Amino acid sequence: MAHPLLLLLLVLLLPSPAISSSTKRVQPKFPAIFYFGDSIFDTGNNNHISTLALANHLPYGRDFPGDRPTGRFSNGRLVPDLLNEKLQLKEFSPPYLDPNLSDEDVMTGVNFASAGSGFDERTSHLSHTLPLSTQVDLFEEYLQRLGDIAGDKEASRIVTNSLIFINSGTNDFTRYYRSSRRRMDIGEYQDTILGMVHEYVKELYNLGGRKFCFAGLPPFGCLPIQITLSGDPDRACVEEQNRDALDYNSKLEKMLPTLQRSLNGSKIVYLNAYQAFTEILDNTNRYGMFSIGVMIHSLSSSNVHPITCKITYTS
Repeated sequence: MAHPLLLLLLVLLLPSPAISSSTKRVQPKFPAIFYFGDSIFDTGNNNHISTLALANHLPYGRDFPGDRPTGRFSNGRLVPDLLNEKLQLKEFSPPYLDPNLSDEDVMTGVNFASAGSGFDERTSHLSHTLPLSTQVDLFEEYLQRLGDIAGDKEASRIVTNSLIFINSGTNDFTRYYRSSRRRMDIGEYQDTILGMVHEYVKELYNLGGRKFCFAGLPPFGCLPIQITLSGDPDRACVEEQNRDALDYNSKLEKMLPTLQRSLNGSKIVYLNAYQAFTEILDNTNRYGMFSIGVMIHSLSSSNVHPITCKITYTS
């Protein structure tokens, strides 16, 4: 299940819809939305690269329209799909690397996210996915196609008025930092990642982006894989890692207003993903989930692929 509170929080931050007095038709708040990040946002880009981080198999997609896996790391739709529909852009968020991407999809926004990726290129090297640097490069490539379809003036208008939504960083701290022979402490690495965030936003700004939404880190010490790796027989969340996430989020939230002031005409909104995920974990029934304990057990059992949730049947 996608994370509904992320959607709710973002919608609450948006301006009210424009309504035509003649038709009473609600107009989209943005002409397009562009998504960057990891598996929380990836709607299928990894299907088109050579990586083990794939969700094009069961049990993924069992509740997706058509009951089929699409590359989304979910049983159904993801936040980008839900947000696009909520804002009346389109039903889904198409992956940019889809060879069947239509001109209409190009005009209304595409998805550059890659599961297993991070801000740090070294994170993506571990699983052969697309780091934020490559995602930004793909965005620049996309702009050329958009200009060819809509013309340079209209393409510039679309990008300037669209939303750029970024959700990344979890893999940097759960995968690269904790698996590497690191030479810096967690605080120094947080500052390193924040420096990368600063540069990527500047690059996207220079490419025409003006409206940004940044999701902070979730309580990644509660991820099933982190709990399993901790070896705790009680399967409790790893509180040290959750504190690391909170410390990083505090730094990010303080940095973004300064970054906004340095980029004339920009608007950068911070989304408290930690609070949103905690709300869901603490109130599973309210969000239509069954036992977290059952979910965690199933993800860490012996018949599930260690990188994704691919079930391997044994006789």
